[in-house]
Amino acid sequence: MALQRPYNINITGQTIAAEEVIKVTWQVTGDISTAYQVRIYLNSTGSMVYDSGQITSFAQSHNIPANAITNGSEFKIAVTIYNSNESISSLSQIFQTSSRPKVSVGTIGTVKSNSYRFTATYSQAEANPIRSWVMYLYNEDRIRVQTSPISTNSSIEYIFSSLESGADYYIEIQVTSAKGLTGTSGLIPFDVQYRQPNVKINLTTENTDDAGIKILWNVIQIIGETTKPPIFTSDGYLDLTDDTLTFSEGFSVDQDFTIKIWMRNIKPDKDLFFLKGKTGTITVQYWSDDHKFHVFKDVYGYRSHYASPEVVGIGLFCCIQQIFCDMNVFAEVLKI
Repeated sequence: MALQRPYNINITGQTIAAEEVIKVTWQVTGDISTAYQVRIYLNSTGSMVYDSGQITSFAQSHNIPANAITNGSEFKIAVTIYNSNESISSLSQIFQTSSRPKVSVGTIGTVKSNSYRFTATYSQAEANPIRSWVMYLYNEDRIRVQTSPISTNSSIEYIFSSLESGADYYIEIQVTSAKGLTGTSGLIPFDVQYRQPNVKINLTTENTDDAGIKILWNVIQIIGETTKPPIFTSDGYLDLTDDTLTFSEGFSVDQDFTIKIWMRNIKPDKDLFFLKGKTGTITVQYWSDDHKFHVFKDVYGYRSHYASPEVVGIGLFCCIQQIFCDMNVFAEVLKI
């Protein structure tokens, strides 16, 4: 039985990273080959850039060493097989090479909120543009817990939310070049530490027939919302520059409550704090002309106005307390 021409070379029409070992495979029919030879030519000139030499083997695969050819070029590959009497070569097949894209992520460190905008920078040695990217979030056991949508935007940024305080995470960003090669940032560790909101517990008691007491409760966690992704300073303060924190669920402003607020670098004469309940709203401002906190309560179409003592400083504390529909407003300067 005669040798038949090798066919189905696996890298035909593909883009390969030349800095990595390239495994070439092929198929044969007819007589069994006892040796092979792989040659690669630069397509633009026809000059040979790689020759494996004749290798005695029954194998139908060959590993081209890393960096044996260069990136950024188009090549032709041909495989020749031998037996004791004859040889025959495959048709030349075209493939190209390109460096894998790289993605760089700056130091993340400790994330100080339950959400964070992750960003990265794309680069590619031959200046091939980015085709797409995707981000993955892993927990401390390296189990994937969140995935971003695949994006074709050249700007690599995405916000992951619902991060738990006290937990460790990993972020991975994968990018794909216009040539179809993928690069990864690898798993980058970071931890999350932020102040948890206080939890309100409503308790009710009932006497039972057996002279016991039945205790019932429900837990209410009231979480504020900002209009933009929250940013926390290094010392744990929520940065509300050009933003507003709103509490709109889980309570009613006609009930008794106490709110304590710690603030730094306050912008005067603007809404600093805004509560919206089913029965009305409460707004907190700090006025520049009298250096007092002013609280406006709007319930059922009626407005009430309350003011704190005068306080002046970089860091200020404000406490708002409602008791039987009346309000107390306290304020003092923080020691920073």
